[in-house]
Amino acid sequence: MTILVIADDLTGAAEIGGIALRNGLSVEIVHTLAKPTNKDVQILNTNTRSMRADDVIIHLRKLFAADFSYCWDWIYLKFDSALRGHIVAEISFYREVLQKDRVVFCPVNPALGRVIADGLYWVEGKPIAETDFARDPEFPIRKSGVLAAIGAESWVLAKDVPTAPNGDIPYTVAAVGDVDDLNRWAASPAFFGIYAGAAAFFEALLHHRVPAFSKDVADESLPIPPLLYVCGSNHEQSTKRVRSLDFDEVVYWRHTGQEQTLARTICQKIEKRGIIVFAVDPLERVGASTIRTSMAQVVALVQRDCAVHELLIEGGATARAVLEALHIDTLWPIGVHGLGVIRNHVPGTTWTVTLKPGSYPWTDKLWVF
Repeated sequence: MTILVIADDLTGAAEIGGIALRNGLSVEIVHTLAKPTNKDVQILNTNTRSMRADDVIIHLRKLFAADFSYCWDWIYLKFDSALRGHIVAEISFYREVLQKDRVVFCPVNPALGRVIADGLYWVEGKPIAETDFARDPEFPIRKSGVLAAIGAESWVLAKDVPTAPNGDIPYTVAAVGDVDDLNRWAASPAFFGIYAGAAAFFEALLHHRVPAFSKDVADESLPIPPLLYVCGSNHEQSTKRVRSLDFDEVVYWRHTGQEQTLARTICQKIEKRGIIVFAVDPLERVGASTIRTSMAQVVALVQRDCAVHELLIEGGATARAVLEALHIDTLWPIGVHGLGVIRNHVPGTTWTVTLKPGSYPWTDKLWVF
């Protein structure tokens, strides 16, 4: 069984990698399909969530310009469980380029209280437009109707699980309200050419398709100082956690042009304390792309001057920018430390990179303050 997962950001790719690892599958995360893999699961991070809408399809056409022999047994499109990203444009592109007729999209994550009921998308008991996701700097969710939220009013929202294919419905959104619904959709005998959605749907599909692989894999090792936390998320949970730290434990990014100074400060504090958080000043109102590019440059300078073998990065777009600055193209997941929190080895180095989505919580064992 070989599986290709296409993810629109790096922490989403890592989350899928952790699920595959927990189920006993070998896995790698890549940023191009140029090289063949001997892994059970190959995860392509397209990084499209951090791009402007006009650039997404151009980027994807370049990624898929090569003459691929699609040899995977099945393909999954990984998107955000908070409906952020260029979901409709990308799914439509993949349906065309992969020459598939029918798509089912299931974005829910019941473990985080993210479900669909009465046509609305709910997050921990609130319509999504009434949550912190309405203030996301790049993808504010201002409508709670699930089809309206993603701009897919022509798609079909279906509560009943189909038992046979319906060629008249190219795009179906699964109205999943709980774990039982999720498993019913994953077990549906109706064949869909493309399966898409959040990590929870992928895991449910995996359990129904490759149950023989199932086993529990955990990385018992914990990061050892020196540690550098890079917090690029503006999610309320993240900013609140950083604000609770002592002044000497945090170095704040405030504007461009200070990369050298920030890198020196981080190195000095790491040498003194062993553990430092590099975060965005919550009062700054600079564009997200500018912030993550500058922060990535700082991290690259830190790695040049006082190599930190344990990096812990919060936020998918920030993580991708940091990996690009460090010239890291491939990650091998080695451990799962909670929902979506994945520890990865960088092939050919002694570095370990832990990735965490901004809206997911840290575990107490990884947040060592």
